[in-house]
Amino acid sequence: MTEPLFLYGVYSIHVRPLALQGARWDAEYEIRHRDHAVQRWTTIGGNTGYATEAEAVESAHQHAVADIDHGAGIPKPRAFP
Repeated sequence: MTEPLFLYGVYSIHVRPLALQGARWDAEYEIRHRDHAVQRWTTIGGNTGYATEAEAVESAHQHAVADIDHGAGIPKPRAFP
C-alpha cells in the first residue's frame, strides 16, 4: 500500500503503515500545511498494534483529525472551516 494522503481543510495528513511482527500493524502520521510540517511524525498502535493495515491507517487518520480539531499545538489559519 502506498502512503495515503488525506486532506482536511487547509491541512494534508500523511500516513505511513508500519508492519510489526506477527502480522500486526502500527501507523504514523504527519500533519502539513503548504508542504511544511506543523506536527511531526507521530506513531500510534502501541504494543499490540492493529489487526490490519487498513485499520491502522484509518486510526492514524482519525487521530490526526482529532489533533487538528483540538489544537494540539497546530495553528489554525483564518480560512479554516
